[in-house]
Amino acid sequence: MPSPVYIANAGLGHNAGLRLGLPLSLLSGRPLRLSGLVDDQPRPRPGLGPGGLTAALAAARVSQGRFQGELGAGSMEFTSGRVQPGDYAFDLAGLMPSAAPLSLVLETLLLPLAAAQGPSGLILRGGSHVPGGPTSDELAQVLVPDWQALGLKLNYSEIAPGFFPAGGGEAEIHLQPAGRLEPLQAEGPFQPRQVGVEVLIAGLPLHLAEQTLRGALERLEVHGLSGRGNIRRARGGKGQALLVWAGDGRLRVGFTALGRRGERPEALAVEAVETLTGFLRSGAALPADTASRLLLALACAQGVSRLMVSHASRGLKAAVETIEAFWPGTVLLGRSRPNEALGLRVQGRDWGRAL
Repeated sequence: MPSPVYIANAGLGHNAGLRLGLPLSLLSGRPLRLSGLVDDQPRPRPGLGPGGLTAALAAARVSQGRFQGELGAGSMEFTSGRVQPGDYAFDLAGLMPSAAPLSLVLETLLLPLAAAQGPSGLILRGGSHVPGGPTSDELAQVLVPDWQALGLKLNYSEIAPGFFPAGGGEAEIHLQPAGRLEPLQAEGPFQPRQVGVEVLIAGLPLHLAEQTLRGALERLEVHGLSGRGNIRRARGGKGQALLVWAGDGRLRVGFTALGRRGERPEALAVEAVETLTGFLRSGAALPADTASRLLLALACAQGVSRLMVSHASRGLKAAVETIEAFWPGTVLLGRSRPNEALGLRVQGRDWGRAL
């Protein structure tokens, strides 16, 4: 049996050790041991939460692997079997009420199922617009197009939204086997060619969404940016979310703001737009969070990727450390300096050597 990989402080960076450790175990066949797990809700607390437990059980199910752990435990063990493509459904609130982000299971299974020899379908139920992970709009408008640009073949569609604290959202994903994954060269400053604003509202008056959209477009104009806007009114749940995204003709970046009780719609718009414009001023090609979620695909690409990222966030550093624990020498993160972009180099292993 291959030697196990041990990752301490696996709860850092929204459980990056678990979120990347599980797919790396599935890809490499090496057993995984995690400690320092966190129930990553808006008020994090130690121990494995419903979302992380569901992700581990999902990894075991698609590979007929073995999982040892329980809710609230600070550690867990996982041993992979052989990943089998197929149709699967997972509910992140199936074990106990939870609004854990459904993206946690998607990121766990995406690369392993894409490497399998057959198509797969996923039905995921959980939080689609909650803290702790990319929202459904961010997945559809930013991450899925970016993954597709690297060579992954997937489609994502939201069936119903799920806001904190109720959760209950649902999404459908279709995956085809991926061939060669492309490395990425993104070292220059991000130059937006198109800017979009997506407002989702459910269970609230429509005029709140209109105010949010108007506020975002006006704020973009203050910064010399012209955007196109869209309001999506959904059934199910109650809440509002705003995504401001930008594309440079190859990649997309996006920044989300989630509505809070009593907050003015204009404040939601300012939060997302100012985060976007702050990134554009950084001189980076990708935000740290986006880079951390593309990192595993780049580690499986054929060739060397070079990126300029906005900063060394906790999530990015935890993602780098997790990949390095499995495949030493894969990722090199440059030295971080305050208010400066930094370089990231990824030596892809390509599918043939990763499996």
